Amino acid sequence: MTYIDFYFNVENKFNKIHEIIEREILRKRKIFIHVDDLSGAKALSDFLYTASLASFLPHSIGHYEEMTPIHIDWDHKFVSDDFMINLKSDTLPSFSRYLRLIEIVSLNEEDKKTARDRLKFYRDRGYKIHLIDAKKEM
Repeated sequence: MTYIDFYFNVENKFNKIHEIIEREILRKRKIFIHVDDLSGAKALSDFLYTASLASFLPHSIGHYEEMTPIHIDWDHKFVSDDFMINLKSDTLPSFSRYLRLIEIVSLNEEDKKTARDRLKFYRDRGYKIHLIDAKKEM
């Protein structure tokens, strides 16, 4: 069964993604980040290249490369079944094929509303959800 973590009260989604990826890449995870569109993919890619001088997070956009542990895309392509970060406002129909799913919820009211819908969707299907308050993590 897919393990689902909801990070809520996140001030900056890209910072939280960077934090999660740095931790998971050390565990040799293959990470798929599901974004809204090419523009969102490029923005995240630019952030990952500049977020830290101390670390490099190799990633690809829009096409799968076997040697690249992080794949950013707006169309779902089956590249791995390991780890997914969902930045879209809806659920991915094939989310259950992943071992781990991360949802990141900002302080924005619309983002909170769509996140509640996703949370209900997962709970209604029997998934246990780990809720993580980003403000308390600090």
